[in-house]
Amino acid sequence: MSGFNPLETMFGVNVQCILNLGIPVLTSWMGADLVDNWHPMYFGSPGVYGQRIANKVLYEADTVIAIGCRMSAWMVGHTGLRPEQKLFMVDCDWQEVDRNPGAVWVNEDIGKFIVNLQPANVPEWVAQCYRWSQAMPLIEESHRDTEYINSYRLMAYINGELRPDEHIVVDTGSLMCPVFQAMRFKPPQRVMTAGCLGEMGNALPGAVGVSFARNKGEVLALLGDGGMMMNVQELATIAYHKLPIKMIVFANDGYSMIKGTFATVKRDRVGVDHKSGLGFPDFARLAASFGISACNVRTWDTFKNYFKIMLKHPGPMLMELTIDPEQEFVPRLKPINKDGKITPPRFCDMSPL
Repeated sequence: MSGFNPLETMFGVNVQCILNLGIPVLTSWMGADLVDNWHPMYFGSPGVYGQRIANKVLYEADTVIAIGCRMSAWMVGHTGLRPEQKLFMVDCDWQEVDRNPGAVWVNEDIGKFIVNLQPANVPEWVAQCYRWSQAMPLIEESHRDTEYINSYRLMAYINGELRPDEHIVVDTGSLMCPVFQAMRFKPPQRVMTAGCLGEMGNALPGAVGVSFARNKGEVLALLGDGGMMMNVQELATIAYHKLPIKMIVFANDGYSMIKGTFATVKRDRVGVDHKSGLGFPDFARLAASFGISACNVRTWDTFKNYFKIMLKHPGPMLMELTIDPEQEFVPRLKPINKDGKITPPRFCDMSPL
């Protein structure tokens, strides 16, 4: 499946041609691997946990063309676009369009629409987007390491080590944030997750499916400790079939997203970490019990050493990486809690401001 481009297969077009129109291009998380993220016309993925530059470009644009994207609240925030922005939605479902006030429905085949797009001459707008991108790097001051490795810096490092045809499967929850905020992809690299379905534990069985689809090919599975517990039995499947799945378990003592929710609503934690009633095994020892090579990692030196070993290892391997249990996942559109009343911020006002 090397070189596989799902959009090209589905619509008979090379979606990469969008990058040559002279117009800033953004993608949803689910579409991040469909275009070259290193292209100068690509400005990232917006959203509640989007990239700061992507949110700025989307918020300031006069006209937005959404191609096969339903512009969900997860992507455009609860306040949505500015009322004066023009939104054209190329979609087969008018009900998805109808959820966005003022949106213009373009009921056309996506393949034909992309082919018929014409280049635009907007040099001032593109130049402004470049200036914003220089001022808004993907790795920010808030991503500094503590006594633990920061997961955003880790993803940026991994990004530089990926193979040209790397296939990555990502768990849902907080782990998606550093992946889609700090990493960049280039076809035929693929990155897959459950997206808005949000089922915890999807990455491990998903990686099994991807490996089989690649004729028992290599897969990089990025797993959360909470999600890992949902489908940990798939380690037996991986071991039995000797699937070369390289697993990194981000052990942060529980459910980070729910920890954040408790903090936002100012309530005591319940069932989200060890202190509030949640327990986890040593995943490296557990993997080893299935005959899978495994290691525990906490420092940069140890990680870099074992990550190189992992990429060269012919069979499955699991790395349990301990990260800060209280690490924040930012930037984000952080709800404003004032006197018990929670209100959403403007789409471009990502925390930390």
